[in-house]
Amino acid sequence: LPRCVVCMVLCFTTCSLASPWAAAQVLDLEPHDHISLVGNALGERMQHHNHWELLLHQRFPEHELVVRNLCFPADEVDVRPRSMNFGSPDDHLRHSQADVILYFLGFNESFAGPDGVADFKQSLIELIEHNRSQTYGREPPRVVLISPIAAEDVHSPHIPDGSQLNATLKLYAAAMREAAEASGAAFVDVFAPTQ
Repeated sequence: LPRCVVCMVLCFTTCSLASPWAAAQVLDLEPHDHISLVGNALGERMQHHNHWELLLHQRFPEHELVVRNLCFPADEVDVRPRSMNFGSPDDHLRHSQADVILYFLGFNESFAGPDGVADFKQSLIELIEHNRSQTYGREPPRVVLISPIAAEDVHSPHIPDGSQLNATLKLYAAAMREAAEASGAAFVDVFAPTQ
């Protein structure tokens, strides 16, 4: 997690998402933006380790940003297991008045292997198009795709070294970059710097 936090801080403590890992699309944060984090456990853990959010508010104190973490560990682009009558993703983004959506995706989807990459990329493009057709906050949301982090080799005989998983995660991170470029969303590659 600390490496991920460092990467996120590097990306969000400037005025935009312009970084060596970001696609050409730039995210400008505006005063009173409502930022919603959506996706898997990578984003969900950020509510327990608030370094990123603290630094975000330190960097933009005059913006009076609002951050809502809507991440759940098992979430995927098209799979979000919830209790009955929990409400749809759109309901929760509307309730959060999301002006900016940060999607933490790709890790859970990577278990489909290389054969699942094309469907994953297409699902991301469709998700972004759907979000852009909605108004949750003041205007259609600005979307950022954040790749999964690399698997770490912990040098344990009981845990795989991560090399096989990282080969697959690299494909999913590349698909996220391509989906962002195709749809005009911003992209943050936290996979490459965490290898």
